[in-house]
Amino acid sequence: MSLRKARKIISLLLSVLIVTGGILFSGAEIIKYTLCNKNYMSITFSSKSVYNECVDNFKNRIEVISAKSSIPSRVFEAVLENNIPSSNTAVLRLFAGDDSTLYSGNLVEVFENLCIEYLKGNNISYDKNIIHSTAVYAAEVFSDCFGIKNAGSAIAFADKVNRSYSKYASVGMLFIIFSVAMMLIIFSQKSDLKRALYSAFTALGLSLALIGISGLIFNVGCSPMLSPQLYANALSVSVKGAFALSAVLGVIITALSFFGSFKQYKLSQKKYE
Repeated sequence: MSLRKARKIISLLLSVLIVTGGILFSGAEIIKYTLCNKNYMSITFSSKSVYNECVDNFKNRIEVISAKSSIPSRVFEAVLENNIPSSNTAVLRLFAGDDSTLYSGNLVEVFENLCIEYLKGNNISYDKNIIHSTAVYAAEVFSDCFGIKNAGSAIAFADKVNRSYSKYASVGMLFIIFSVAMMLIIFSQKSDLKRALYSAFTALGLSLALIGISGLIFNVGCSPMLSPQLYANALSVSVKGAFALSAVLGVIITALSFFGSFKQYKLSQKKYE
């Protein structure tokens, strides 16, 4: 085997390592700072549209409680004006490893006090046990509308990423550094080195773009088992955002590498003129 042919084979293998390392590093970084980042997730989960849908669902279900208890809906809806935790708090609790359902004895007590305050203010007699049961039901409705449930798989995924993130990112970067260092050794001509690097990073960019676009087209990871459904939809939007970021990053890397390769080609052509 000639030295030139051996160099091409080694260069190809190193290019594969660069692509693999780039995917590992970029994938770890994108997931870490999107799907496993509370600030990124809060933007989606606490968006105005999501919050308004939570409020609408809560008000609709409270009307049922109001009809059964003869207590006006506005009494229960007062919790929305009393700094009671909402969707954003549920996300923050989820990332903190706390209860994200938002159901608590304190919430039951808040509803109970609101009901008693209304009844006493209007000189209406009441049964404490019935009011307590009504408050428990109202708290459950609030939890159903604003809390995040069935989040076990999401929590497990975030924990796994947090444990493995540094490993994948480090291995990916090691692959890239090793491959670039080896190319510096096997290519004595700077033009050959640049050509090999541009080709490798063009392949990396195309791979990232393909992963991102494929994820968006085939809705990968867009059927999370979260409830209520509007939170599952919000998580799906977050997943699509991560794939979109991969696609954009891939396009940028491809464009820069292609531009560099084209520039290198033009310089090589001038030498032969």
